[in-house]
Amino acid sequence: MHGSSLRGSSAKLTAACAAAVLLSLSIPPAEAGSELGSQRVGTSSGVFLKVPIDARSSAMAGATTSSISGPAAMFVNPAGLGLEHDRAALLSGIRYVADIPMGATAIALPIRRLGGSLGLAISGVFAEMDETDEYHPLGTGRSFSYSAWALAVGFSRPLTDKLSCGASVKLFSENLATEIGGTSLMPVMLDAGAIYYVGYRDARIGIAINNFGPDLRPAGQYTSRRTGSEMRYGSFSPPTLFRFGFSIDPVQSEHIRTLMSIDMGHLADNQEAIRLAGEAILEDHFVVRAGYDFSADAFKFNGGFGALMAVNGGILRVDYSYSDGGDFGQVHRWTVTVPW
Repeated sequence: MHGSSLRGSSAKLTAACAAAVLLSLSIPPAEAGSELGSQRVGTSSGVFLKVPIDARSSAMAGATTSSISGPAAMFVNPAGLGLEHDRAALLSGIRYVADIPMGATAIALPIRRLGGSLGLAISGVFAEMDETDEYHPLGTGRSFSYSAWALAVGFSRPLTDKLSCGASVKLFSENLATEIGGTSLMPVMLDAGAIYYVGYRDARIGIAINNFGPDLRPAGQYTSRRTGSEMRYGSFSPPTLFRFGFSIDPVQSEHIRTLMSIDMGHLADNQEAIRLAGEAILEDHFVVRAGYDFSADAFKFNGGFGALMAVNGGILRVDYSYSDGGDFGQVHRWTVTVPW
């Protein structure tokens, strides 16, 4: 379908998706906190949700809003969930700062009756450390843990041959030192997005909103050391992120395929982000990637590589990414995507 009527309806649908996302952003996501300078740093909760999960997206500094596809889309833009029309499972492992382990898994399942793809994803982190306070700087003899996980269910459906929209509902759980009287929270959030094919050199436009939901307030109360009274915990906004991205294949040949992409992001707790990335696929088997986050204080430079192999009528992908954190050290990610 390439008629003028289809182009007109595609443009209207794209405008409608963009308007819906922008309307949701008109509700201030960071009202619970005040601006610190021009950056609003430290005014949102649920920081785990900001950590990149997929190795390909991380290697490209997160500039994949318009080019993400398969089960990895559950962590970036759910509109890309069904673009490959294949059943696939993803497994990701991360060695984060201070060797904190993180992991994630996701699946993409096309459903012909619904004309789209269903997605399921779960990610999590667990860390244990010694308790200290102002009277015991070397430790109290007790230890405590921090854990967080997110479970998401999503659906993506192509509305035309050029436009795909998707959304997912996410249950987030965060537990801080519950063994020694700490607190926890469990809110529900929403991700939504759209990807539009321009029709020239595989150019795409992508928009997405991540972690949209109510303010996060830990359950329970605590005793104030200053007044001795019972106090409720304060509430902070979730780490809501609006993304807009554009990607294009500038070089097309028999032996190489390339991708250049740029993303712009509006964060609830920081200044606006600009990310630029590139990817090259050699002989349809080997991939090299690099990305740069111009607005980041750390982890500005990211890079990685991958391998592709035809398996069971689909593509087996193995991806690695490296992020340079400077004084924070390096972060390594591995992701395997298997057709099934």
